[in-house]
Amino acid sequence: MKITTATSHSFHQMGGRGNQEDSRYPDVDIMPAGQRVFIVCDGVGGCDNGEVASQLVASIMGTQLEKANLDMELTDDQLLDALDEAYIALDNAATSDHDEMGTTLTLLCFHAGGATMAHIGDSRIYHIRPGEGILYRSDDHSLVNQMVHNGQLTPEEAVNHPQSNVITRCMSPTAADQRRSMATVFHTANIEAGDYVMLCSDGVLHCMSDDELVALLEGDGSDEAKAHEMASRSAGSNDNNTAWLVRVEAVERDASEELKNDSDSNNQPDASDTVQSHGSTMWMSELASERRGKQSLKKRWFRLFGK
Repeated sequence: MKITTATSHSFHQMGGRGNQEDSRYPDVDIMPAGQRVFIVCDGVGGCDNGEVASQLVASIMGTQLEKANLDMELTDDQLLDALDEAYIALDNAATSDHDEMGTTLTLLCFHAGGATMAHIGDSRIYHIRPGEGILYRSDDHSLVNQMVHNGQLTPEEAVNHPQSNVITRCMSPTAADQRRSMATVFHTANIEAGDYVMLCSDGVLHCMSDDELVALLEGDGSDEAKAHEMASRSAGSNDNNTAWLVRVEAVERDASEELKNDSDSNNQPDASDTVQSHGSTMWMSELASERRGKQSLKKRWFRLFGK
């Protein structure tokens, strides 16, 4: 499979904050067609040097993934290597005065096997197909999201909850007796021309609902105009707000991939299906990076679209 992206658009705004703790990869507002790796990170509020953590993770993970041969399928081991390099950089950057810095992570990588999306924390990823709506939305690692899943809050109550900024996972330096936060990873070959993938920090989420986002992307106008509209709505956020808007320009498949897609379209998983192998069109896993560069893959398979 060969996936070609259109010219992609980004914004990177201060919002109501006095400093910028969001970071992105590539660190530009406009990226020419063909880019395959995109990242948004949000330095954890309240931690020392959140901007340092977000910059390190965005830059190192982006650079590591760009080194991979993306004309082949990206493997979990390659993604784990990139995670491990980022965690090692955080460990090396930590000092006695700044050992609590942390960051969220959202990542998109197009490759011969489709698209890999990964996140840690409450920055979010959307895969939207105009005419069909949201195909995938990452599940925030946050306290209020846990409360929603536990039935303690409604999704509407969670939006402006006083603890909406409390996250349950982030990337941060880890001591020898600590475990590194796991990344939730979503792999899909269900990619079509015209699809959008958006990565954003939570400062954007405060200003646009899912329905508003879908309506914007399904509407008329250029991708540049749509990104500008998102930026305008997010400018008044009380938090830093950063996003990448990526549209798929073209998808080329060989005959075997076309046959597989036809077969899988007749056997779409429901909430009770557990996907257990890379032979499926889409699957989910979690990756944990072992300490000090000793890469070890740990997976937990998820029920697709189940809660």
